Amino acid sequence: MSRRSPADLWAFARAWTALLAADLALRTLPYPRVERLFAPASRETKGGEEEVARLAWATAAAARRHLYPMRCLPRALCLRWLLGRRGFAAELRIGVTREDGELLAHAWVEREGRPVGEEGVAERFAALGPTS
Repeated sequence: MSRRSPADLWAFARAWTALLAADLALRTLPYPRVERLFAPASRETKGGEEEVARLAWATAAAARRHLYPMRCLPRALCLRWLLGRRGFAAELRIGVTREDGELLAHAWVEREGRPVGEEGVAERFAALGPTS
């Protein structure tokens, strides 16, 4: 692992904590309430793609190094919340696909119509509709 800046490590710590909070909330509360708790801020910041990339990295890294495996929905809620706290508008997407006769679902975050931190997800899954 390459040496990370203090800003990267702080983003990792925030993501790790937010992931745990999102996962526990999803396990104990109705989804509409969790959605409200992790709603993004209403302000919009332009640019700052380095910060967007940092938050996407931090969320993915924290999910890999958590107490237990983090599912996609807590990861997406966490990333959207972190982005919103920094003023970046982002949307939570939930999509489905069929593989080997099974219906699979996945949650991810989009910014300006493009997935954040995930490659090819929009092509693999059919989005159900905007959730935020």
